[in-house]
Amino acid sequence: MTATRKTKLFIWIAALALIIACVPTLAAPSVSTSDPGAVNTFIAQTVVAASTRTAAAMPSLTPTPSFTPTQNTETPLPTITPTFLFILSSPTPLVIPTFTLSSNGGGSSSDNFACRITKVSPPNGSSFNPRDDFDAVWSVRNIGQKKWDHTGIDYIYSSGDKFHKVSGYDLRSNVPVGDSIDLGVDMQAPKNSGTYTTTWTMRSGSKTFCTMTLTIVVK
Repeated sequence: MTATRKTKLFIWIAALALIIACVPTLAAPSVSTSDPGAVNTFIAQTVVAASTRTAAAMPSLTPTPSFTPTQNTETPLPTITPTFLFILSSPTPLVIPTFTLSSNGGGSSSDNFACRITKVSPPNGSSFNPRDDFDAVWSVRNIGQKKWDHTGIDYIYSSGDKFHKVSGYDLRSNVPVGDSIDLGVDMQAPKNSGTYTTTWTMRSGSKTFCTMTLTIVVK
């Protein structure tokens, strides 16, 4: 064996020893040292086997799962719908005043004094010539709660046209409740033509009752 072959063989043996040291469990087939080609084949097979076992021993790379971002889905807030409350107050009942029609034919009452006019003479709307004298008479009935005392009750001119001769009279007698009396007034038609209305009333002290009116026409 020449020196060159010895040197190569030494190198291959050193490499083989190094590989065997890295892979202790690797079983090498018996190779005759007398055949250099067989040694080369043995070394190549050993390198391939070592590489295969080394690759098998290394942990396999497991691909890291890619992170898929999750889209943030916002839950929609409920829509606030304004609610309007209309509070309707109960209307106050309308109180309609009740008017009691008096049957006293235009009379009035005060402190339990009341009258009913039953007749007017002359009738309202009667015609007269200028300066005609006549008597106006109202027939009235006592429908109040008190007697009409002739010393405390009279009847007087109140308002309207003045075609009377005397502006006030006393009662000629007492008038109990339920009785009637004629109240006369001396009058004279105005000198000018036209329609005239006068108003008289009964009086007890400072209070009046029983309103009486008369309307005439002067031709």
